[in-house]
Amino acid sequence: MAFYSTLMSSIELKQGVLNRGETLFQGIAASAPAGAAVATMTGAAGYALGALPLSALIAFFVVVLNAYIIKRISSRMAGAGGYYDYTKVAFGPVVGAFTGWMYILYQIFAMAFIALSISVFVPALLSEVFGINIPSYTWLPLLAGTMLFGYFVSVVGIKQSLKYAMVMGTMEILVVIAIGLAIVLEHPAINTVQVFTPKFASGGISGVMLGVLFMYTSFSGFGTMTPLGEEAKNGKKMVGNTIVISALILGVFFVFAAYAFTVGWGPLNMSTYATNLVPGIILTKSDLGLIGAIIITVFYINSILTDIAVFFNSSSRVSMALARNNILPSAMSRIHHKHQTPHVSAAVMGIGAFLIAAVGTVALGGGGFNIFLVTGIVSTLPALLVHAIANAALPALNKRETRKWGALNLLLPIVAIVILGFVFYGTFISISSTVIIGSVIFLVWVVVGIVLSFARKKSYVLDKKYEGLVGGQE
Repeated sequence: MAFYSTLMSSIELKQGVLNRGETLFQGIAASAPAGAAVATMTGAAGYALGALPLSALIAFFVVVLNAYIIKRISSRMAGAGGYYDYTKVAFGPVVGAFTGWMYILYQIFAMAFIALSISVFVPALLSEVFGINIPSYTWLPLLAGTMLFGYFVSVVGIKQSLKYAMVMGTMEILVVIAIGLAIVLEHPAINTVQVFTPKFASGGISGVMLGVLFMYTSFSGFGTMTPLGEEAKNGKKMVGNTIVISALILGVFFVFAAYAFTVGWGPLNMSTYATNLVPGIILTKSDLGLIGAIIITVFYINSILTDIAVFFNSSSRVSMALARNNILPSAMSRIHHKHQTPHVSAAVMGIGAFLIAAVGTVALGGGGFNIFLVTGIVSTLPALLVHAIANAALPALNKRETRKWGALNLLLPIVAIVILGFVFYGTFISISSTVIIGSVIFLVWVVVGIVLSFARKKSYVLDKKYEGLVGGQE
């Protein structure tokens, strides 16, 4: 008895429309290079301190390893489901559906986290750096405006949204590099290779490795290009190649940014760097003056807005793929007749992320900072789980195709999964109310995901192109 039937949609995503540059910047922009460089690296700095560049270098290696594994998997298939497609073919509909559920949790809370990076940080940034105070209620229009911006840029068309990401992503990277070079060249005496050793870390090598845990999150958007497999030219080849290239570009960028801001702040003073809201902007103002601070602030905001747009791209396509397979409501599989984008699923994801951020801001207080921390935790945990399951798909897929596991196909995922497990563990180093709330949300979603994945097995609808390939068919 077969648990599958085929479904041909009358309206499909437009195939073969994305070139290499457009596909590449989906992953680059999703990591918000400028935003991470001037603000969110502070989590890693809290443990690595003056050894932040070393933590960035090690995280670079981990990300490239994961990117290479995904490259090997994506050479076998390309679709709008991304990691969901990989795991359903490797392990069958139940594991595939569970991976899809986890990916949705990761994406929707990541979108809330990104929007909160505007509604929480921009008012505080204007006040602390520029002395401009705006009304306290401004967080709501900032939050709504960020979500609406991301939605419309994404829905207007995949090529248009990624052309925007290419231009803005390139500009923000160049601006941060220019500022970093100005910092290190203006004061030659501050340069030192000792920041690439554990010397300045809190607790030595343990502080470095804890820094790696948080640096990994700066790269986390690199995999968002996998759902573009259906629209990229020669998707099986292009997605794999660009995911490795994006990991390399982001790695070099983050290592340089970590170095420039560490030596500029002072390796022995990094404990204060970690406690500042946007230390990169503060340092820029100190070294380059008000104009420099204004420029980097503009590109910080631009980085977040570009980030939310490309996350709409990825989240809407995966949720659309789940709807095609009857895992989510069928209405979410609809494609806009003109723009050929999954506008319904994009709207559902955007509304969900907005409600999480808005309700959390009111319920948890702290001006939105508490829900900002919760969304960061909730988005990190399922992202790590999804990456681990996707990595495990490599030997399973190879076994299905060649009847052999393959030594390299086994070794690479094992190494990557062990590292991801350590990163997962590191999330719980500091137990607080936000960690508890985030962990409970994650665990509840895991239980619900397992139940629904089994419950939907018999009503699962298989894409025709995967018919006969999905693991577990009877």
